Amino acid sequence: MFLICFAKPKSSTNISSSDNPSPLPLAQKRARRVKVSNMGQARLTRIDAVQEMAAAVDVFRNEATAALESLDIEIRRALEWIHHDRHDHWNHQVRRGWEQITEARVQLQQAMTARRIGNHDPACIDEKKALARAKKRLEIAQEKVESVRHCALAIDHAVNEYRGARTPLSSWLESEVPKGLAALRRMMDNLEDYLAQHASGGVSAGVMGSGEQGTGSGELGAESGEQGGGAP
Repeated sequence: MFLICFAKPKSSTNISSSDNPSPLPLAQKRARRVKVSNMGQARLTRIDAVQEMAAAVDVFRNEATAALESLDIEIRRALEWIHHDRHDHWNHQVRRGWEQITEARVQLQQAMTARRIGNHDPACIDEKKALARAKKRLEIAQEKVESVRHCALAIDHAVNEYRGARTPLSSWLESEVPKGLAALRRMMDNLEDYLAQHASGGVSAGVMGSGEQGTGSGELGAESGEQGGGAP
């Protein structure tokens, strides 16, 4: 809800029971005088401030909506990367690791058969190192698959929390902000109509000047007369 505050008349003062034995009648008389003296007038300050506020709210809505859309795009990219790109990549590496281990074992077996002399087994150092590297690559790929699974769960949980917090803001931007902007526009139209209708009657808009000070002086003078009315 958007509110516009109007300034209180400068001539208003507080009246306590210690200053006047009957404050209520005097306050009522003062209220009637202020109402009569200000009849047909409204203290309007910065009418264009309503339009400026509507423009600022509209800018905020556009920027917030753009930020949410940008976040949604980044989230979709992150989900695509963790659930598909990394998942497919490391599962492929696991399959490839098993294939490399099989190839390394075959090469080691062939080398041992070809180089065997009697009952003496050949060293086949290179082939054994290749088999060890293949096993290490498979172990790393399997660890990455498990890491991707845990990361995917954590990311899904974070995204669900974000979307839960995003929903109220998104709903407010889509429903409440347009209502507020419409209310501000109606308020601006009403103020413009008011000025147009009373322009020929001499209604003063803006900050009240010397006329306002004169009104205050007249009210103070009237109060003095009432307070001293009991004396001859």
